[in-house]
Amino acid sequence: MTRTVFLGAYGHGNLGDELCLMEAMRAFPAAESFAHSADPDWTMRCVPGLAGCFERLPDLLRLKPTRIVYGGGMFGIAEAFRAWMPWLARAAAEGAEIHFHNLGMARIKNDLDWVDADARRVISGAASFTVRDYVSFEMAAEAGLGRMPRITFYPEADIPAEAGLAEALLPRGRRLLGLSIIPLPLMRDCLRHDAARVRALLAPFADHAVVPVASTVHRAVDEEDDIAGIAAFLADFLPEAEIAAPILLDRAHWRAELTPARLKGIIARCDVLVTQRKHNAIHAIGSGVRVLGLHPMEDDSLRRTFVALSHRLPPGSRCVGLETPPAERTAA
Repeated sequence: MTRTVFLGAYGHGNLGDELCLMEAMRAFPAAESFAHSADPDWTMRCVPGLAGCFERLPDLLRLKPTRIVYGGGMFGIAEAFRAWMPWLARAAAEGAEIHFHNLGMARIKNDLDWVDADARRVISGAASFTVRDYVSFEMAAEAGLGRMPRITFYPEADIPAEAGLAEALLPRGRRLLGLSIIPLPLMRDCLRHDAARVRALLAPFADHAVVPVASTVHRAVDEEDDIAGIAAFLADFLPEAEIAAPILLDRAHWRAELTPARLKGIIARCDVLVTQRKHNAIHAIGSGVRVLGLHPMEDDSLRRTFVALSHRLPPGSRCVGLETPPAERTAA
């Protein structure tokens, strides 16, 4: 019997991560699938087909997996490798097959104290090693991990949508503009500094009703609350806009009703999506919906996605980088 454990950034209130888990489970079907999650109940609700979730790292070994799939999402960071690599080494020694799958990689070349002999054995002996985009490939290469990965090009773009929630909430016969903004301080500064460009970008959609598209309401980080980001953006740039489904700005409804597949169903009903969230862009691309990426120029996260999926971009899609405000000059 194949028992597979999936390790990633699951249960933190980011539907993009749970989307990656759904894709990983499709790529590695198993008789039993378990996932590590900071919020097991939420992950189990979002991701069909899981036999269970666990919170404590040592429970990985108690499950006695025949296969471990590490990754999906931005999990190729030193902090995650440092926490999990000793457990991966022990599981591999007990016979588990290890896969590094669809990783988003950070620049880890200067933070490699976790790469000991056991870690190198795990990496070199892994049954597969893949990353999701060209920049992640470069990050893995410059880190000198001992092998080169393949590139997956965001396979989660092909997870099927569920249309039921969209059908219940969104009007027919209206042109719809999806909107997803992260309330990070850098983004707020860029929006203020580049407000004229943002208004020009939005001008062609003045006759559209706005669909709030929140994919993250983080359980611990206030700056990762898309509902707050969307509300602030509406107040600043679209104060008179018709909101197609105001309930999508309700946190209790979001937590109870939204899943990766239902969110994709909502995005699929939009005529165009303006988004700072990469996985909402991925949903749009997978659904054939025109997507306009809006992000701080100095943050390459969204740009990576547009480059990796350039061969699939719907007509009229593009990535718009916003300038960072110039630093205030101080007197010498």
